[in-house]
Amino acid sequence: MIGSRFSAAAETYDRHAQPQLALAKAVVSMLPKTAPEEILELGPGTGQLTRLLLERFPNVPIDAVDVAEMMIAHSRKTFAAYPQINWMVGDAQTFWNGRRYPLIASSAALHWAADLSATFENVFQSLEPGGIFSLGMMLQGTLKELHQLRREISPEKTPGITLPTYSEILEALKSAGFRLKRRQHAEEKILYGDAKAFLRAIHEQGVTGGKVSSGNAPLTRGELSRLVVDYQEEFASDGGVYATYETAAFLLTK
Repeated sequence: MIGSRFSAAAETYDRHAQPQLALAKAVVSMLPKTAPEEILELGPGTGQLTRLLLERFPNVPIDAVDVAEMMIAHSRKTFAAYPQINWMVGDAQTFWNGRRYPLIASSAALHWAADLSATFENVFQSLEPGGIFSLGMMLQGTLKELHQLRREISPEKTPGITLPTYSEILEALKSAGFRLKRRQHAEEKILYGDAKAFLRAIHEQGVTGGKVSSGNAPLTRGELSRLVVDYQEEFASDGGVYATYETAAFLLTK
């Protein structure tokens, strides 16, 4: 399900991915200056973090693994000039190619994992002793305005699963065996032209229909119309509307 949603968004994702790019920059800002021998990137998507890793470590081989086949196909074409990137379809929760890496990086991807604890445990096993895991995550406060209105308009269709909290991520990382070196925790309001533009933006990022925005049944046409009107009225700012994104970046070691 997650792979198919993000495959469908491969061509449109970057148009609206300002919060994701900011998170990727935070992930890279934490990295040591010394280049590793190779990198495993989990959930590269359209390559926002990949591009930043190339800028920081231009000659380092990167194994880039994503569950969405169309994202891999899109990025393979986009980064065709960089033969040091090996693009692979795979799930971060189970991916294992028999190798351990000195640096594993991921941004705006692993919060979609079906089992976050199992995913972190798998990442830990894929990291060499003393290696670095640089991680960026979207947290539960992301799109809280939208969640509030959905609960008010159609409480029986409220998503039953949410993004992880900051404390849940810390606990899962600790349980997997990681040692925390640095962390950043931020909340930012992003402005959109209007409510329709906001909903279109998250749809084109593959978020619509995901576990943070979809309930057990789709909104009716009338409920969707009310959502647009209410969002426009309740969350107006500077000539548009805003949406909150809560993020965290971590630098960890094994």
